[in-house]
Amino acid sequence: MPAQLLSLLIAAGFVVCWSSGFVGGRLASALETPVLTLFAWRFLLATVLVALWCRLALGALPRVREMRREMAVGSLTMGGYLLGVILAIDLGVSAGIAALITALQPLLAAALAGRWLGERLGGAGWLGMGIATLGVALCVGDDMQRSLGAPGWAYLLPLLSVASVTLGSVLAVRQAPAMPLSAALLAQLLAASGIFLLAALVAEGAPLPPPRFETPLLATLGWLVVLSSLGGYGFFVASLRRLGVTRTSALVHLTPAVTLVWAAAMFGERLGPVGLTGMALAGVGAGLAIRSARRSGPTRRVPGAHRVPRTWSAGETPDAAHRAPSRATPY
Repeated sequence: MPAQLLSLLIAAGFVVCWSSGFVGGRLASALETPVLTLFAWRFLLATVLVALWCRLALGALPRVREMRREMAVGSLTMGGYLLGVILAIDLGVSAGIAALITALQPLLAAALAGRWLGERLGGAGWLGMGIATLGVALCVGDDMQRSLGAPGWAYLLPLLSVASVTLGSVLAVRQAPAMPLSAALLAQLLAASGIFLLAALVAEGAPLPPPRFETPLLATLGWLVVLSSLGGYGFFVASLRRLGVTRTSALVHLTPAVTLVWAAAMFGERLGPVGLTGMALAGVGAGLAIRSARRSGPTRRVPGAHRVPRTWSAGETPDAAHRAPSRATPY
């Protein structure tokens, strides 16, 4: 498969599956099962499925000490990110405000990636990020609901989610050598399962399985496990390895528009003129930022600069890595 086509498929899969998590959250909110408990079982089921995949693909499960760094990544990009958003909404922060705050993640990621990873974003890229952020704000503002009287400190939780997923993204790219995708996903799901099991135990009591597995519950679990967990985070890991932190984060700007389209089709929610304008701006801005993003090797001022970013192999230049997959990173 041509390298550019593979990159395009990974990017498209990431946008579609990442946006499915917001739709799955909407489905989960309509169920009687407590949200944290439902998410704990979601991650446990996904962990079991990935463990079977890992066993078949690799012949054996990785050891815990081999997964420690990927578990740290998963605790940030899965556990910390989702937990902050869910708790904020549960405390009364509207979903629109939470989504608007988490849309700041690409800007923070671009700043950190340039400093720590040598992924440079030029002036046109920053302009694209700004346009895309404005587009996201318009999309969310068009669908924003009235606040439910959340305490002031609750609005800090989505900001912590932004910091969590950004630091996890940087850590995922900095670590080397890369684990196979199935092993990396298993480690990250294990970490997220532990975080949500603990959160459910503290906030809701023992996370017991639902007494009845009715059709809406099974459908929601299937949606969250297959699309959001396996698809969303599988493409997330592959996109980080293939495209880098800056480009993956720029793609996040496209997810609100896709989410709003799904919401219109599934729940009858219609976009107004402001939302449609925001969708267009987000698409244009993200495209400009993605085209502007370029990679360069780590500078000598960066701690641990002798480590080669795992988005290309030690024997390749950054330009060559864009043209063809590296042997060390077959994603």
